Amino acid sequence: MMPAIGYAVRRENRFTLSDPCLNAAEITFEHADLPLWTQSFINGDEIDYVSVHALKLSVGSPDHPGQTYLRGLKAVALENQATAISDHLGFTRDGEGGVEMGHFLPVPLTQAALDICSRNIDYVQSYLAPFPFYIETIAYMFQLKGTMSEPEFLRRLLSRTGCGWLLDVTNVYANARNFGFDAREFIAQVMPAAPRVQMHLAGGFYDEEQQLYFDTHSQPIPDDVWDLYQYALQLGQEKVDAVFIERDAEFPGQTEWLRELHKMHDLAAAVHGTPLPLGVEQ
Repeated sequence: MMPAIGYAVRRENRFTLSDPCLNAAEITFEHADLPLWTQSFINGDEIDYVSVHALKLSVGSPDHPGQTYLRGLKAVALENQATAISDHLGFTRDGEGGVEMGHFLPVPLTQAALDICSRNIDYVQSYLAPFPFYIETIAYMFQLKGTMSEPEFLRRLLSRTGCGWLLDVTNVYANARNFGFDAREFIAQVMPAAPRVQMHLAGGFYDEEQQLYFDTHSQPIPDDVWDLYQYALQLGQEKVDAVFIERDAEFPGQTEWLRELHKMHDLAAAVHGTPLPLGVEQ
């Protein structure tokens, strides 16, 4: 089955929600959880697949995510008739009520961390039911010491919890470039353990001075990421539920917004042998 295709919704790309190629939208919870907002964030647009993307569940922290945050997250999912909810595999604070660090840190690849993450994801899934939950692969600038590889950690986590995998293709690409592993092999090792999959695509750049690739959400998606996306679609096949492009800065004009949307759709259609919607040109 063809995955749902769409954007992470920003003010600058709302016009794309009416494009015939788009049938999915991702809402960032922190954008939609506004006390003075009097309507759903999607606001009447007919979208088949809506996913709410959270930033602060911090499933790698030593304690459970807070119920206040979970309650708000579920409320936003309900009012927008969401299909799914997601967050990141990492931690943003040391514990409940701890200081937010403002970015995601990777969990150590140890049995203790696996137990904590599994326990917290089970708690999240129980609270957010019946919404399926997906955990995202993050980009990182350093790796903590561990006793297993990252693919092994992810396989065990997905198998233990039954949660979905939010495969951020650009994050895997960035990590592979920065730490010298094969991105395709990484995806091939993890994909069989994922019961269901979402994907993120985004642009970034290579900093020559620091000799690092940064996932910035502010540049066009590079050809290598498109190729990796198509490879992941071929491996995932029917388990891939939805794919979203993220763009948070250096917003392009309408032509570029639609070019990337249509390319994302066309590559998925080619993998699944699905014809384009009426009114959409090759």
